[in-house]
Amino acid sequence: MRSSERYSGHESFVCRFGWLTKIHRAIQKDSSILRNDDLAIQTLGIGRNMVKSLQFWAESTGVIKANGEGGHQSGPLGQLLLSADGWDPHLESLESLWLIHWAISSKANLGAWNLVFGESKLTRFEREGLISALNQRGSTGTKTLATSTLEQHTSIFINSYLATVRNGDDTSWCPLQDLGILKASKTEDGRIVFNTDLSLPIGLSPRVFAIALIDYIGDVSNGGWTVDFKDVLKGSFSPGLVFRLDEYRLRDLIQVCVDELLKDELTFVDTVDTQSLVLRPGNLTSQYQVWSDVERHDYA
Repeated sequence: MRSSERYSGHESFVCRFGWLTKIHRAIQKDSSILRNDDLAIQTLGIGRNMVKSLQFWAESTGVIKANGEGGHQSGPLGQLLLSADGWDPHLESLESLWLIHWAISSKANLGAWNLVFGESKLTRFEREGLISALNQRGSTGTKTLATSTLEQHTSIFINSYLATVRNGDDTSWCPLQDLGILKASKTEDGRIVFNTDLSLPIGLSPRVFAIALIDYIGDVSNGGWTVDFKDVLKGSFSPGLVFRLDEYRLRDLIQVCVDELLKDELTFVDTVDTQSLVLRPGNLTSQYQVWSDVERHDYA
């Protein structure tokens, strides 16, 4: 469990459709816009609490970051995805959403995300079970989280990923629902059970996996840039857990990286005695090394 986990700040709103592109464009025009509540409300066309929520999600995903002068600038994912020459300026592709899912689950240090995706300690759960587990994590000898905070945090997590009927209103749903990574089913006695079972992640591209893999190896290798295959599969905050990959799919993605995307930069040592990945960071292209050593923990 990471220290100082967060359970609030989202102001009871999920990261809504269009928010990230809207705030990224706004800070490009005026880096200090979020310092002026009235201007932000007028420019972004949303209420005060929504502005706070939008800032929370934009910073948590790495779309924007503090510029050191009291304002904001484009963050690692803002530069990669939403800049004029970015991969996906309008945030329309599933691969972009998988990368945003990676950023939130591995960096934002949000309690429910850490528990379900980062550590995979709950893969099948009921709402009350998730609330109870978060209560155990968030309460210490000197601090107890309010039940209302835990309930709200749980709702935000579920509503961020669970596909719902949208009734034609594209502005109120969270794009992460399109990933289909969280599902709900009803038991015979009427209880709703949520699950994040291993499945084929539709839209997860090899290049997004490569970014996550480099980021993960940089985090856990202590400068050695070598990691065991089993850690990539089941280690805390690993690509295997965050993307809900089984061993076969993980091997396929690694092989694409070794043969194509990270050729001559990544080696997969697969012998009877050893299964490990070795990365040579000095040869990496900036395209896949999105988070630098300095920025790696900006959102934790």
